[in-house]
Order: sequence, then structure tokens, then C-alpha cells
Amino acid sequence: MTPQLISEWLTSLSITERAKALNLISFKLTIRAREHGLSEAVAQGEATIKRLLGINELQHRLSAQAGHYMDGEESTAYPVSVFSQTLFEIAAQYNVTGALGAALKSAMGNKSPAAN
Repeated sequence: MTPQLISEWLTSLSITERAKALNLISFKLTIRAREHGLSEAVAQGEATIKRLLGINELQHRLSAQAGHYMDGEESTAYPVSVFSQTLFEIAAQYNVTGALGAALKSAMGNKSPAAN
């Protein structure tokens, strides 16, 4: 999974489909966050807390971008290529690239450009 692949996939979607896809990715990340849970955070300490904060930051960015699309404000949203890169940078910073990748793969299904 790369920022370029995600950018190509998102670009191939209509604005409505793009907003739905971002919402689905965010939803999938909430499930990953639950897997870390508070009991794991207490047991494993700062690393788990950092991952939870990272997933939360990804959800925040996904929700904001989807909101622009749903409000018909594509021009005020980040360009898809910049947004895709930002997601991967945040995921790397918080050590949640696996969670982001799993959520993206689930959301993309057979709609990714690489699947064609």
C-alpha cells in the first residue's frame, strides 16, 4: 500500500464515493483502536497510547476531508495526492501503518486501480 496507489484509487471515485470511502476507512480504524483498548494501553504503556493517538489523528483527518466532499467543497479540501501522503506520514509517525493499510484494503475492495 502506497500513497500513490491510494491517490489513484481516490481520484478514480466520484466525490460521493470518495466521501463514503473515507468514512469507511475511518470506521475500520475505530475497530483497530478497540483492539488496542485501554487494558492493553495500561499493560504496554506509551507505545499503545501513541498508536491510539495516531489512529485518532487519522480519523480526524479522514472525517474532515470527507466533510469537505459531502458539503460539495472539493476545492477547499486537500488535493488527493497531498491528502494520501499526509495519511501515510501520520501513520508512520504513530507506528500505525498496518492499521491504516488494513483499513484501506478493506475499504478499497476490488475498486483499487491495481486490482484492474
